[in-house]
Amino acid sequence: MRASNYARPLLLSVLLVAIGLTPARAQGRPFLEWAGELSLVRSGGEDTTWLTSRVAGGVQEDGRYGWTLAAEHHRRGDLGDWVGQASAFRRSGAWTVSGGVGLAKDPEFIYRRSLEGELARIVGRGFVAHGGYRYLRFRDATVHVVQPAVSWYVRGHELQARGFLVRNTTTDERSATVLLRGSLEASPRVRLAAGAAFGNRIFDAAAIRNTNAEAWVVFGFARFVITPHFTVVAGAGGAHEEPMFEQRTLTLGARWTF
Repeated sequence: MRASNYARPLLLSVLLVAIGLTPARAQGRPFLEWAGELSLVRSGGEDTTWLTSRVAGGVQEDGRYGWTLAAEHHRRGDLGDWVGQASAFRRSGAWTVSGGVGLAKDPEFIYRRSLEGELARIVGRGFVAHGGYRYLRFRDATVHVVQPAVSWYVRGHELQARGFLVRNTTTDERSATVLLRGSLEASPRVRLAAGAAFGNRIFDAAAIRNTNAEAWVVFGFARFVITPHFTVVAGAGGAHEEPMFEQRTLTLGARWTF
């Protein structure tokens, strides 16, 4: 089974968001971050290991604006791909706009190009409505992903429901996934997060034609504020997709804010 990179952000991106939740007095400064992911995978009856490493730097101003430049290395068995990424967001009043781009040169399994954007608006009583879109160009397929979402924020806690409506225009396959996630402040220095995604064709959106590829992903994280400038996040997760895909993942990340 040749799995695409489409579903990886369901796990690693949550860790990266958690790293970024540093104390307000540490915002408005440049930052550097690192994140790594180790996955034990059983695919098509064979066992393999997936490794992902990410280094990034940028600036974030207390939820008002920010930008990030990153490089990621993905290794699956004997194959390895590099990808460069850039992203930014800007908040103005009740509106927030964000976007990003990813590029890889001659990849074996990851996307060649990725473009995404999202518009969010505070609608009152802690609720935020989101509308997002992502374009993924693989070596053998083009994938479009529409992402409607709603978030609820209250007293430092967050709940979010997000949909992934996927269309592979090369094969004309369609699929849908729902992601539910939440986080809470256990203490001023500890934040906990967990979530789950359910749907079909999560891991093979660009590679395999299978109408019964039902799948799930579950994950949990803990973020620890070591100092006002240094944050560490650790997490674990698992995934399954019919007919023959299993994944168990450990993640670790750290951010230093200057």
